[in-house]
Amino acid sequence: MKILSIIILILLITGLAYFFYLGFKSHSASAPGLVDSRLTPCSDKPNCICTEYPNHKSHYINAIEYNELNLQKIIEAIQSTGGIISNNEENYIAATYTSSIFRYVDDFELRIDTEGKLIHIRSASRVGHSDMGVNLKRIETFKATLKSLL
Repeated sequence: MKILSIIILILLITGLAYFFYLGFKSHSASAPGLVDSRLTPCSDKPNCICTEYPNHKSHYINAIEYNELNLQKIIEAIQSTGGIISNNEENYIAATYTSSIFRYVDDFELRIDTEGKLIHIRSASRVGHSDMGVNLKRIETFKATLKSLL
């Protein structure tokens, strides 16, 4: 029984160390940015949501339609939901969100389509396989926050 307890303790410590390592590793990457003037497509992993590619059903959510663009309100919505702006260019904003427990860094990117009057969003985890719905929830929270500010 004592050996079983020691094995379980070692496995638990190893698992926790791995999660902390992934959190540390996520700090060394950066947002993928635009590819051919569009947000980068999501990989096959279920830790990304993007409004840019409707044919990627498991990663897709509708973009935000707008009549009048207010960049300051967009930035305010990102910051009030916990995002830190890392890049702010014409028609593109990148931000990061950091989880409280293991300090995972996730990328949150916006591309403003002035012709289509759409705000495209990509929210993705930098490491790991699943995000347990965090990125979808983040986009929904951002949309609700932006709507309340406008």
